[in-house]
Amino acid sequence: MQNSERRILELQNILEATRLLNASKDIDFILKELMNATLKLISRADIGIIFLYDKDSGMLKSKCSFGFNDMSISLKPGESITGITFVRKETLHLKSNQEMMELMAFMEPGNRKMLDEKIIKPMKDLQSSISCPLIHEDECVGVFVLDNYTGKDPLTEDDVYLAELISVQATIAIKNAEIYENEIRNQRALKSYSEMLEIEKNRYQYSTYLHNRFTEMILKKSTIDDIVREVSMLLQSDVFVIDSFYSVISYWGDFSVSRDALTFQKSNLLDHMLENDESIHFSQALNNWVLLYPITPANELMGWVGVILKSGDINELDKIAIEKCTNVVALDMIKHNEMFNLEQSIKGDLFDNLMNSGSLESIEAFSKRYKVDLERPHRLLLIRLELSTIQVSNYKLIKHLYEEVNALALQRFKNSLSLLKGNMIIVLLDDTKNPTRKDIMEFHMDLVNYFMDFEFSHIYSPAISMVVSERIDDWKQLRTTYDYSFRLFELAPIGTLRGKCVFYEDFEVKRFLLKADRRELEEFVIKIFHPLSEYPGSSRAELYQTLKVYIKSCGNWSGTRDTLHIHGNTLTYRLSRVKEILSLDLDDYEKRLRLQLAFEIISIYPELEKKICPDSL
Repeated sequence: MQNSERRILELQNILEATRLLNASKDIDFILKELMNATLKLISRADIGIIFLYDKDSGMLKSKCSFGFNDMSISLKPGESITGITFVRKETLHLKSNQEMMELMAFMEPGNRKMLDEKIIKPMKDLQSSISCPLIHEDECVGVFVLDNYTGKDPLTEDDVYLAELISVQATIAIKNAEIYENEIRNQRALKSYSEMLEIEKNRYQYSTYLHNRFTEMILKKSTIDDIVREVSMLLQSDVFVIDSFYSVISYWGDFSVSRDALTFQKSNLLDHMLENDESIHFSQALNNWVLLYPITPANELMGWVGVILKSGDINELDKIAIEKCTNVVALDMIKHNEMFNLEQSIKGDLFDNLMNSGSLESIEAFSKRYKVDLERPHRLLLIRLELSTIQVSNYKLIKHLYEEVNALALQRFKNSLSLLKGNMIIVLLDDTKNPTRKDIMEFHMDLVNYFMDFEFSHIYSPAISMVVSERIDDWKQLRTTYDYSFRLFELAPIGTLRGKCVFYEDFEVKRFLLKADRRELEEFVIKIFHPLSEYPGSSRAELYQTLKVYIKSCGNWSGTRDTLHIHGNTLTYRLSRVKEILSLDLDDYEKRLRLQLAFEIISIYPELEKKICPDSL
């Protein structure tokens, strides 16, 4: 929980920094507040310096610094750490003095001498550095650099994340200030200074009011729905939020467009969902003007805030409200993700402890936290998410699918509990609530239909495989029940479970074999096929495959011939050679049963096939 509280504090600090950065249109003030906020948020940093790019000179000029004696320096693009960051447009995280010195070798001698003179501590004491670009519309407008000395913990990946997060707001504030300066220059000829002050005062007052209002709502633990409702009332328009998978997660207003209609027509908005900029367009499908504003903290697209407008125009104050709403929604999404990860970690740990011990203490801990009566019998539903190979590690996608599966499970089974383990979803069902086989199969069809209709199915090709465990009456058997059920995913006859649901109880023979000692099973198989494995002829693989097909077809001679696409005389010859090598009478019931069991064991443990016939087909 400490980590979660730390994250929430960080988010609050970022929100405060955002308020300060947007509180002024003076670039010097913005840069000073950026430096102060960053050093406060990233406590490991000892020194910092901010550069802005001057288009007239083509140089990066230092504008604000901490830890230097009256620092004023200009760098070329590509010069030193700062210049390289500017050219690459990506954050550099240097973790040693050696790395820093290697990149600073590209610095002009005069600049290097000035740096050595102005820096408070020797360069050799520097330990790590973060050099973060300020990006606006794919253009780098500046760079800010954070360094720390030995004696402190080095700057971490978390520090990189925080630096990038605050840089987004800083860049917006800087560009807004530049825009504002240009506006002032253009308007001075038309408006009096007092009028401009009044406009700025109104903007500032409205921005401050919104900030205070949203801060109050955050502290009161308001939801995204609360925030969306607040903005909807301010704008007198319908407002909605769509996540990065185009799911409508919140909608409020007079409902000039129904939520169902918006959900149904969302695909018609896709062409207008720009990742880095807002867009306004008239939707023929919705018969309304729609504004879409991207939610992109730290340049990660998390979704869009949408507004259904009465016209194709939006005034400046309404745009400020939407921007503030977007920032707050972004922070709430980040907080939700943090809390989700924390809860899944706790749930996973408790479940693992329950599986590994089944003790009274573990049962009580799990039951108390999740209000599950483990005195009752339960079943496990093991749901494996199957994705295209390149998306297997896409955690955001897996999390989204998990939340949809969990929602469908709660609709079908009110007392169900779900948890995520890798790409596996485990659903715990109270078996006394009478979930019939039909109920479970209908739930499986709900999942199949959702995956088929998923907006990105053509990209990710998602599907599910589901195994239903035996009834669990004694929680000391949970581990065994889980392992046996999970093993069904790997059984040869059902090796392709994509889109299917199977019940463990339907596999009587394999259940029996799974519970047997594996070493004894291997010895049984090897003993039967040992003569064939030692057979020196090049036709060993053909003989083995012929026997395998013949046994699995229950001794159907013509069926074996047709399956293998061979002549009858060839089949007769191969079977006679197998009988001779293995010293088996294939017409003897007991001998054939032993072969059937052997092939069933191989279907469970396919790696055995290479032991008994290394060159098997």
